[in-house]
Amino acid sequence: MTAYRGSQAAFDRTIDRLKAAYRIGVKSVFSTDFDYYVPGMTRGDEVIDALITWKAAGIPAKDILKAMTTYGYQVLQVEQQRGPIKPGLAADIIAVNGDPLTDIDVLRKVDFVMKDGKVFKQNGVASPAKFYR
Repeated sequence: MTAYRGSQAAFDRTIDRLKAAYRIGVKSVFSTDFDYYVPGMTRGDEVIDALITWKAAGIPAKDILKAMTTYGYQVLQVEQQRGPIKPGLAADIIAVNGDPLTDIDVLRKVDFVMKDGKVFKQNGVASPAKFYR
């Protein structure tokens, strides 16, 4: 839920559910299934705006990061094939200028992206043509 999508009532329900799940130790996974486009925003912008909900629920940055990364692989039971940064496993890597453990909003400005061992974005500049060839 964001200022441009959903109602305040739906936002409040989502916050209550996230808080309850976190309180009882549910491994929540950060994911999106957007079926809309916001003019002037990239899909990445829309996805990262979902942090508004998680932050409003009071979920610590370290646990939001786990929900965005390792928990998904664990829930899908594929952590032996992908996710962890280990030799032989598929893992995508990003770099940000800051510490997302203390300020989750540094994820709003990704400076470096490596996917499948290929650099997709470096110094904030994307090179999609190189990636898709």
